[in-house]
Amino acid sequence: MADRVLSPRVERRAVAAVLAAELGHDLQGPFNLFRLATDRLERGEALDGEDVSLLREELERLSRLTARLRLLAHTPLQKVACTPRELLELTLARPGRRSEVEVEIDTNPSLEQPSFVCDPELLSQALGELIDNALEARAQRAGVRLSAGAAPGFCVWDDGPGFEVATEKLLGWGVTTRIGAAGLGLTLALRMARAHGFNLELRRVASLTEAWLLLPARGAVATVSA
Repeated sequence: MADRVLSPRVERRAVAAVLAAELGHDLQGPFNLFRLATDRLERGEALDGEDVSLLREELERLSRLTARLRLLAHTPLQKVACTPRELLELTLARPGRRSEVEVEIDTNPSLEQPSFVCDPELLSQALGELIDNALEARAQRAGVRLSAGAAPGFCVWDDGPGFEVATEKLLGWGVTTRIGAAGLGLTLALRMARAHGFNLELRRVASLTEAWLLLPARGAVATVSA
């Protein structure tokens, strides 16, 4: 059989499915026990010492699971001083992106100066997730705009039909409207943005869907923060 390379979407979906299956298995036992205990209390029955011991045991298991998840989620940031334009260029360096999106860059000189510290690889992944979403959602056009206006940041837009679910739900883990997608793109973008002090906003403006990655409200940096 010829070697086949999984597409990023299929690979991400597979990884998310494995994690979801493991979490579901670990959580089902405690949920069943808590439900049974709640039903008994609603009927006016008292819990004995053995019942309380089982509940405490399940709580300890959940505590250990939470600790493992926090360890898995911890990604140390390799921060360096960065300009907005450098971050955009790094994001567009992925093959195919620059040729498919319309790029508009404000001529404001501030965009050429280091204005924040970040882990460029991780933050460019966040911006890249927004761009990839826009490319998939577009009817004909998608683009990214680097603006130095009153709320400086990156605006990723497309001319697609817009959001099919409420915006607050779109940012939730596993939420997707695309068949076969893992529902992790916006979640990844939001987590990485927050880790750097950025803000992520989703908007519908006229006939365009916009995702704004807003720069932190702080002054220019001369050295890398500790």
